[in-house]
Amino acid sequence: MRPDAKVDRSVTYSKLGLMVLREHFQQRTVEATYGSFRSLVPLRTPSGAQWTESELETELLEQVAFAPFVYDLITQPIIHYTLDSDRRRYTPDIVVQLHAAGSELPSRYIIEVKRKDDLERGAATYATRFEVGRICAEKTGAVFRVMDESRIRTPYLSNARLLSHHLGTDLADHEENGVDRLRRAGPITVAEAILLLGADGFAEPDARHIVEHSVARRRIWADLSSPFTDDTLVTLHPNGISAAIRSDPILCMLQDAPDE
Repeated sequence: MRPDAKVDRSVTYSKLGLMVLREHFQQRTVEATYGSFRSLVPLRTPSGAQWTESELETELLEQVAFAPFVYDLITQPIIHYTLDSDRRRYTPDIVVQLHAAGSELPSRYIIEVKRKDDLERGAATYATRFEVGRICAEKTGAVFRVMDESRIRTPYLSNARLLSHHLGTDLADHEENGVDRLRRAGPITVAEAILLLGADGFAEPDARHIVEHSVARRRIWADLSSPFTDDTLVTLHPNGISAAIRSDPILCMLQDAPDE
C-alpha cells in the first residue's frame, strides 16, 4: 500500500522556474567518521561545492555538473514530510535543477545513488524509502530516479573529468575563428581537426584546446558515451544544438533510470 505521506510546506518548494537549491533546502551534514568516505566536490553551480559520502556519489556529481541544461545541484537535501501523523524527514543523495522547465526534460531530479548489490540485499527496506522518494518528488515538481554503478561508471565519467575545466573559461577572439573553421569542416576526427587548425597557424596544444573547449561547451558535437580520443568524430549535430543537448549521455541515463 502506498504510504500517505504529506510533504511539509514550511519550506517553499517551487514546482516551476529555476531554484538555487541551497536557498530552498536544508542539507544534512556529511560527518567525517573513522573509515567512512567523505569528499568535497568543487562545483561552479550556484549552490557551490558539495560534500559526498561515497565514490559513486562523487562520480555522478562530476558528470551531472558537466552536463548541459544543468543549473544547480546539491547533496543530502532534507525534505520534511508527515506519515501516520509523525513528522519525519527524507534525505535523498542528490537533487538536480535543470534549465528545462517546459521542455520534454523535467525541471529537476531527486536521485538516490546505490550499489547494485546493496539494492538487491536491501530490497524490502529500499521499497518504502523509494516510495517516499517518489511522493516527495511529485510534491516538489521533480522526477525520482535510482542510479547504480552500471549507469555511473561509463566512459562519460572520464570524458567529464577530461573536459569539464573548459566550462569555466572563454576562448580568445582569434581562437573563436578556429571554432568557426571546425563548425564548417563537417565530420572529422579530433586528430584531423588539430591538423586543420594547424594549417591555420595554431600550435598543436592550442588547436587541441580549441577542439576540447568546443566539445565541452557543446559548440561542436562528439559522442561522449565512448572514450574521447584523437579518433573521436567531431561535427555539428545533424539535428541541431537542442538535439545534441538532449542526447547528452548522463541526461539520457537519468531519463532512463528506474524509479524503484
